[in-house]
Amino acid sequence: MIDPRDCIVDDGTELPMPQDVEGTAGDLDFSAVEGGALASSLDQTVTLSLGELLPDSNGEIVIVNGGDDPQLQIVTELKLLESGVANDHLTESGLQVGGFNYWVFEDGTKLFYAPGLSVELQHHG
Repeated sequence: MIDPRDCIVDDGTELPMPQDVEGTAGDLDFSAVEGGALASSLDQTVTLSLGELLPDSNGEIVIVNGGDDPQLQIVTELKLLESGVANDHLTESGLQVGGFNYWVFEDGTKLFYAPGLSVELQHHG
């Protein structure tokens, strides 16, 4: 049984900023927010079409959190048929998704996403 968090590879290497990019980290607008955390003017929202995500042969898609806590928006024309929290379940690739949130769409696709990950569904249809 493979834990999805074990699939994340991060060797801690920091990538250099390209020289020809205008602005620097000093130009970013940071402001303090509740709890002493910092908020940036950078939008961390990632928008993906459900059709861009490739399911396995069982129609399952798994999204895990890499630690940077992005806000995800999933856009689809498909109707949502079911949602909930998964019981113990192994995906085709051996990932244990028990405790993950899930959505089931009208075409049979089942999307699992890690607890604590903020995912919003945008229905266009």
